[in-house]
Amino acid sequence: MMKIAIATGGTDRGRSGLSAYVHAVLPRLRRRIEQAGGATVALGGREDLDAYAAHLDGAARVVTRELWRPAPLNALWHLGAAGRAAARAGADVLLLPAANRRATLRSPIPTVAVVHDLAPLRVKRRYDALRMAYGQHLVTGALATADVLVAVSDVTRADVEQALGRPPGSVRVIPNGVDHERFAPAAADDPRVREARRRLRSERPYVLYLGRLEHPGKNLLRLVQAFAESAARGTHTLALAGADWGAEPLIRAEIARLGLDREVELLGYLPDAVVPGLVAGADAVAMVGLYEGFGLPALEALAAGRPVVASRTGALPEVVGDLGALCDPHDTRSIAEALARALGDEAHRDRVRREGPARAAARSWEKTADALLDACRDAVARRRGA
Repeated sequence: MMKIAIATGGTDRGRSGLSAYVHAVLPRLRRRIEQAGGATVALGGREDLDAYAAHLDGAARVVTRELWRPAPLNALWHLGAAGRAAARAGADVLLLPAANRRATLRSPIPTVAVVHDLAPLRVKRRYDALRMAYGQHLVTGALATADVLVAVSDVTRADVEQALGRPPGSVRVIPNGVDHERFAPAAADDPRVREARRRLRSERPYVLYLGRLEHPGKNLLRLVQAFAESAARGTHTLALAGADWGAEPLIRAEIARLGLDREVELLGYLPDAVVPGLVAGADAVAMVGLYEGFGLPALEALAAGRPVVASRTGALPEVVGDLGALCDPHDTRSIAEALARALGDEAHRDRVRREGPARAAARSWEKTADALLDACRDAVARRRGA
């Protein structure tokens, strides 16, 4: 029997792609642990734990003090105290599902660190100076102490191995999955699609961006500019759905400058229940970030049979393969051309409709949870054998 501690810090209190990962993995991992006679303990602030309350019924909790709530202090708590807190709770291993944000040093129990990206090493000025320094120095130092390192894509694996000076193949890849019951093809009159459409002012077909509003990493200013240059401006709405991470004023200013007030809609953060219908109802999903460590909305779009406009940088080509309309994220003309292909190439759209769900079916959250449990077992075995 094994008791696993899962840290919830750094996952945006249930409101981001990282939180989608935890929402998907946590209940599946708990079920496997408990079926094997083990137990789970969750670590985090009150708001973090409340965000995952639906998945924590009956699980033990370690609630950090309010003092550690601000992000910089929360990061320091994880670096210095998360491992000890997990050990005091009787855990055999600590799983860090957002280790590129919250890692730990010198843990008295084995650790499994899941890395989604190393963006501060790839995108200049992606964050403020403090966060950049933290990501470039403290995080990589902490990752080096993990018993088992996990990356969500081959691109991220290579980045971690290079950053830490590890040999190729020393970091295991456990890809993200997709919930095939939630993300699936749906007709325009499907109730979920109709409900999602109510979020938009316009009745025109739409291109969807799904993720946080962040600059420069998510490259949303160039997406808006490319949309303005494309024929889609006259036929479609560009719908940007996600919580503001500081970029909304810049985006609104660019929309006004380009005269796109009626063509571009900012939907804000949307409830999780609305997202599958919004994806299934989109004419295309756009992910043109400068360097994505995976790109979960792209996989969800394929599962729903929807075309994807995707950067040819980072892990997105790995996720969408030849079903994506790929572009250079630094070139608005290239993005506009990819939009034109995704929206106007009927042969391409038909192929994605036919092959996308099958491509996505190769990845599931069940496989992810199984592999994470194996990683936890290996971490314990390595520490005992050391």
